[in-house]
Amino acid sequence: MKQLCDLGVLGLAVMGANLARNAARKGFGVALYNRHGGRTDDLVREFGHEGRFAPEKELKGFVATLAKPRVIIIMVKAGKPVDDVIDELVPHLEADDIVIDGGNSLFTDTDRRFASLKQKKIRFIGMGVSGGEEGALEGPSMMPGGEREAYARIEPMVTRMAAQVDGTPCCTYIGPSGAGHYVA
Repeated sequence: MKQLCDLGVLGLAVMGANLARNAARKGFGVALYNRHGGRTDDLVREFGHEGRFAPEKELKGFVATLAKPRVIIIMVKAGKPVDDVIDELVPHLEADDIVIDGGNSLFTDTDRRFASLKQKKIRFIGMGVSGGEEGALEGPSMMPGGEREAYARIEPMVTRMAAQVDGTPCCTYIGPSGAGHYVA
């Protein structure tokens, strides 16, 4: 039986690919999905030696490779693309799964998505990710906002992936709903 992954990264442009590599380098199993499968193939071909990746070409397979409750980081362009991805994901998710928007979303959009997904019993975290391409790979500053219980589930991952200053991660729970995107 295939070992399930700790988290999934959906959207493998520069920031998403580097966050996925960061997580894999830190010892996490990372499921990969990009709507253009060539990006997934390229990442695994070039950097597959950096850790445990599970590349998937279908969204259903991507979700199925994740340990429950699932943790999925969306790294797509802010605005409608985030809504479109969430709409595609929801039919494959279950109660208590966690969707993290790691893009540069407007906090009011994050508030709306948080409320909508809460009705479906899916947890949503808006997480600002600062540090650019190099930060995403080597350790960004991360500002997650959402339910404290959802943050508790992802905390061991994001604090390990974050930049470290004197042994302290550059990541902390910011507050409810859209607070993470508000401060980002």
